[in-house]
Amino acid sequence: MIRFPQTATARISLAVALSLLLHAVAMFAPLIELPKTEVPLPPLTAKLEPLPKIAAQPTPQKKPQPKRTKAAPPPANSPAQEAASAKTEEEEPQIDAEPQPPADEIQQETRPVHPLPRRAQLTFAAYQGEGGLQLGEAVHRLDIEQGQYVLETVTQTTGLASIVKSYLLTQTSRGQVDAQGLQPINYSEEKKLSNNKQSLSAEFDWTGCKLHFSHGGETALPEHGQDILSFLYQLSQQPLNKGVVPMYISNGKKLEYYELAVGEEELIQSHLGKLRALPLRKIHGPGEEGLDIWLGLEYRLLPIKVRQIDRNGEVAGEMVISEILVSDE
Repeated sequence: MIRFPQTATARISLAVALSLLLHAVAMFAPLIELPKTEVPLPPLTAKLEPLPKIAAQPTPQKKPQPKRTKAAPPPANSPAQEAASAKTEEEEPQIDAEPQPPADEIQQETRPVHPLPRRAQLTFAAYQGEGGLQLGEAVHRLDIEQGQYVLETVTQTTGLASIVKSYLLTQTSRGQVDAQGLQPINYSEEKKLSNNKQSLSAEFDWTGCKLHFSHGGETALPEHGQDILSFLYQLSQQPLNKGVVPMYISNGKKLEYYELAVGEEELIQSHLGKLRALPLRKIHGPGEEGLDIWLGLEYRLLPIKVRQIDRNGEVAGEMVISEILVSDE
């Protein structure tokens, strides 16, 4: 049985502490929940190797010009000399053009090394601060079918925190899937906090190159723009060997420009044990919020850890993977 504080001062202190913890959860990147009637997906059994290093392309070498030896010329003004001169001009050797890589190699360069699974369910534990008290749980669900994708999330508090003050954030990203990865068409979210309810959405007009917000505003839509939910999975489709990944990301209210610096491989601790991960850290200045993301090198570069940095440079909270289920069927 849970024993609550008996004095008014102690109860107020508990409520304030829980409120601060809930605020940390609210600042997280998108988290997800599945319908309770959903059939569990088979667990991932095959592990993938880390990102391959792209070897430098060898410099093409030109073929050397063939050496020509001149025979002794026949007598001047003879028909034989004139014929030989004309033949030499016609048969001037040509230098071949620089060799081009085979078509299959060109396609391999543009094809993602780690294709997205058709279905995936990722469960995260949400913590206050860096590895602090667990506040809630998040489940991510990705479904890809016939060139279309649906990415659904729910973030909610659990345990004692949910008794004192409940928090529920539902998010959905829908769009198309092509050779370049995810292309969102609609993003929406609904937030419930006690008796307060808020909702917003954004429409991606790729034909008109406009991003329309539900509050009435709009802005230019750059090529390969993402929403705050889809970009977590689009990262696996990016060339991560260039040092910095630039992305335009919308949270449903505005469009922001992110630059994510790719770091060296790290080991992170999780409920699944130690996992090899590739870290990406948002480049930000003083007084700006930061974001760190770890992609699983053994799990198709899916996100396995997310950390939110507040404006003071402190860790506001983080999500760490606790279960991964995927299926290509």
